[in-house]
Amino acid sequence: MILDPKLDNPNAVVVTKLQVPDLPAEHDFKTAAGQIVTALGIVFEGERVVFKPNVTIGQRFKDPDSGITTHPAFVHGLISAVQERGAGKTYILEDPLNTDRNRPRSWRGTGYREVAAATGARLRCPKTYTCVEKSVPDHMIHPTLKVSRLAVDPGAVLINVPKLKTHNLAVTTLSMKNLMGVVNAPDRHFCGQAWEALPKEMKASDRTRTETSDRAVHEEWQRGLAARLADTAKVIRPRLHIVEGVVGRDGTGFRRGQNYPMGLVVAGVNAVAVDSVASYLMGFEPGAIIYLRTAVEAGLGETDLGKISIFTADNGQLVPLSSLEKWRARSVFNLITRLRGDPN
Repeated sequence: MILDPKLDNPNAVVVTKLQVPDLPAEHDFKTAAGQIVTALGIVFEGERVVFKPNVTIGQRFKDPDSGITTHPAFVHGLISAVQERGAGKTYILEDPLNTDRNRPRSWRGTGYREVAAATGARLRCPKTYTCVEKSVPDHMIHPTLKVSRLAVDPGAVLINVPKLKTHNLAVTTLSMKNLMGVVNAPDRHFCGQAWEALPKEMKASDRTRTETSDRAVHEEWQRGLAARLADTAKVIRPRLHIVEGVVGRDGTGFRRGQNYPMGLVVAGVNAVAVDSVASYLMGFEPGAIIYLRTAVEAGLGETDLGKISIFTADNGQLVPLSSLEKWRARSVFNLITRLRGDPN
């Protein structure tokens, strides 16, 4: 895969903006996808391309317009655009149901079966027999991780396509957290693992919890998740991250939240830089988000926007973006946090 030379810098991030209606239609998502592919100057030489959207709860939230998952029309637009630019076989890699272990995986209702039928893309899930064990260099928690063979195939181009939204634990759930979906299902419940690893004295009963103690517990819980996300990012190295923010979502990241038509797409080769810019556009300060701070400490990237080269597209060319402020959310995305056991 070949990109615009400006993206040879890992701290280069591209942001595009499309004017969209309050309820964007499928063609808006497809247009935004084509716009970012053109801006990035992507050219393929017949390589296989693997797209990793966020569709982990498709069966619980079947409506593709829920704002909770990466919109299938956006991925449809990406697939069509890369096929026109020389891509070989294309795959969509995700586990569309990992919240109810008693039910089989199903793409039904997610909109992705229709994308596969229209584009010829193959739908794939990380399962025990399709995963390989990889050593984690300088691990923080996991010395090894079982991950999808497709995600680490040296002959394939992995493109990470998360949704622009908040999360009740991570604060923002973007490129880094979306990589959880390529880890073998029994091993990837990082939020639960981080909770179980907390000292017993921190898991106070409802009768003894206070706002201050809740905040301390939540931050320690975030640190446990952040360490696991950093381990995953050391093993899974997508060639490109493309955040779908045509519609952004606040709240818990699940049932509770609102959608915002933003028309944004944020892309780059480094997950930390991309997530930092995307988090800033949502109203957050990247350096204050624990998983991003942990990633910097692990040497995975940069959160200082002053050290990130931010571009946008102008007449088919990448040009420096003078200011992010005009595209930043008018107010910080409303974050609804919770402790384990609280309702979504």
